[in-house]
Formats: sequence, C-alpha cells, structure tokens
Amino acid sequence: MSDSSLSIRDVERLLESSSAEARIDTMQKLAGDLEKGGLTDAERSLALEVMHCFAADAQVAVREAVAWQIRNNAMLTAELAERLVKDVARVAFPILRDAGSLSDELLLDVLADPDAGKHMAVANRHTVSARVAGAVVETGNVAVVTALLRNPGAELAEPALHRALDRFGRVRMVSEAAATRPGLPLAVVERLVAFVSDAVRATLAHSHGLSKDLVDRLANRGRESATLRLLRPALRGNEDVEAVARWLHANGRFTAALLFRVLCAGDVALFAAGLGAKAGIPAENTRKLAWDDGALGLRAVLKKASVAPVLVPPFQVAIATAKRMGYEGSDNRRDDFQAEVMADLFAALTPTNEWVVDELLLQLFDGASDEVIDRALDQAGLPFAPVRGTGT
Repeated sequence: MSDSSLSIRDVERLLESSSAEARIDTMQKLAGDLEKGGLTDAERSLALEVMHCFAADAQVAVREAVAWQIRNNAMLTAELAERLVKDVARVAFPILRDAGSLSDELLLDVLADPDAGKHMAVANRHTVSARVAGAVVETGNVAVVTALLRNPGAELAEPALHRALDRFGRVRMVSEAAATRPGLPLAVVERLVAFVSDAVRATLAHSHGLSKDLVDRLANRGRESATLRLLRPALRGNEDVEAVARWLHANGRFTAALLFRVLCAGDVALFAAGLGAKAGIPAENTRKLAWDDGALGLRAVLKKASVAPVLVPPFQVAIATAKRMGYEGSDNRRDDFQAEVMADLFAALTPTNEWVVDELLLQLFDGASDEVIDRALDQAGLPFAPVRGTGT
C-alpha cells in the first residue's frame, strides 16, 4: 500500500481524533484508493460506506470536502448526490455545479429552496435544460439570473428570456448579459434595445440586422415607458401635474408617443397639461378643445402641439372612449379604462398601412398589466399581444 493509501493507523487516528482536518485527510486518502481501483468488492463496498459516513459528518467542513472530492466522480451515487445537494449551500455547491448526473427533478427540488447559493450553483452548471433555466429565472435573484444568462450551456427559451427582462431588464448587468447571448429571438432583441448602452445597442443592431432607424425608435420607446413608470407615483395629486408637464416639455421628453401613452394610461390631467405645454396654451383651454364634440378642436390643438396629422385618429379614438365612459382619471377605474381604450383603438384602427400608427398602438403593450391586455384583446377580438408588457 502506498503512502497515500488508507492505513490501519489512519483509521485509528480517525476514530480517536475530533479534528475535522484529520478526518478530511483520511477521507481524501480513501477517495484516492477508490479512484485507483484494485480494491476487492468487499473493500470497495466498505470504503463507499465509510464515504457515506463522511458525507453525514457533524462538521460542515468535512461534508464540504467530501462534496468537492467526489463532485464529478463515479463514487457519487444518486443517493449520495441527493444527500449532499440538500445540505447547506457550501456543501451542495460543488455537486450542484459540477455533477453531470443530476436529474432535472432533483434540480427543480433544489430551486424550491430559497438559498441563493444553491441557485447560483445551478445557474453555472455546464448544461442547464430549458425547464431548469426557466425555474432559475423565476426564483433566482439578480446575480443568479445574470450568471444564467452568461452561461453558454444554459438553454433559455423565449418565454424565459422575456421573464428575465420583466424582472431585471433594467439592471445593466442583466440586460447586457442577455444581449451577448447568440441567436436571440427578434422580440427579445427589440426589448433589449431599450435597456442597454449605446455600445451594446450597436452590437445588437449589427448582430441581428436591425436598421438604425428601428433601433432609434425602439430606444425612444423604452425611454418613454420608463419615464411614465417613474412619473406614476408623482401623479397622484393634480397640484404637481402642470409642473411635471412643463418640466418634461422643457427637457424635450414630451414626445407625441409619450403624450399618447399618458392618455391611454388614464392620466388625463397630465395629458391635458402636456398637450397644453406643447401647444403653448393653458391646460384648461387644452382640455376644452380636446374634449369638444366637434372635429376641429382636438385637431387644432394637436397641430399647434406639432403632432403629425397621421396620429390624430388614435388620439380621437382614445378621447372618445374616455368621454363615453365618463372617465376623468380616477385610479379606481383605471384598469377598466385601459382595457376599453386598447380594445377601441385596435378595433377602430387596425389594420393600418401607417407604421407610425402601428408603433403607437404597439407601445400600449409596454405599459399595461397582463390582465388589462387580456381583457382588451378579448374585447377587440384579437388572439394575442405582439409583445407582452412589463406590467408597469
């Protein structure tokens, strides 16, 4: 027997010593004997039984050493793997990350454990199935999801990519990790354009053959969605609405698209104030002109606000919906209004040959909840949403 093999003295030292270091040293020698072979069947059976005892050792350091020693070794039986992955994260980590024999069912059980360390190990496996990757996206924190997106061995289906962007798309390391993945679906690329830096955006455009015009439009769309989301908490009291509208206009942020988003989101006061700021007339006068029953008032104020004539019909439909419902911007009817206005717009204006109008209508999906989208599609008789929103 060589110096690295387990001797009678080693066994006696193991039995007598309470030192974790002594047991780890003994375990490593035992593992070496098992790897080299040459043991009789009886000796191998006994050695494996001893290894199981080490895997159940009272001290974490010993169990951790076992896990690292056998993480990608034939000694890792299904029973031993299950015991180790259900241990604390530092013990489970090497098995979860490196053991290729683990079943998806076992990995999904592990992901039900809230321990982020275990989630990180699964995200970094050499291969991650689409089923497991979807569960990682759903349960992992921002660091875990970033690691998964950076893992070339992870199979990420399109719904999982969208879910990752729903949860963390505005976190730079997540969006940039997603952007570096090859073979992204076009719908995912379009969403990423709004989140990433100019340099990454250029790479996306080149990799996926997007025109500069489309990239610019998508980027603006993302900024407008973010603006509305950030403003929403400040719009609960109408006393600040005109000040917000003036600030947005002064900083060049109140585009026609954002104005339309605000209207269809149910923020009627901000719409009137924003339209007034763009047109250079008081908000109250703007509201009277826009809500006038004749055809000229809204068209005149939109023209003065430099809104393209082709976009007048969507504004007309949205305001007609608000008037029919008697909607004034109250929170308790906001979801009803959003669903109704989306349904009316798609029923009245699609199909259209005007890409500007198409863009305007598609942007509505960025700001509505899934419940509102489903109701609107059902009312309009449409089968699906082109791109789901972020629930903001």
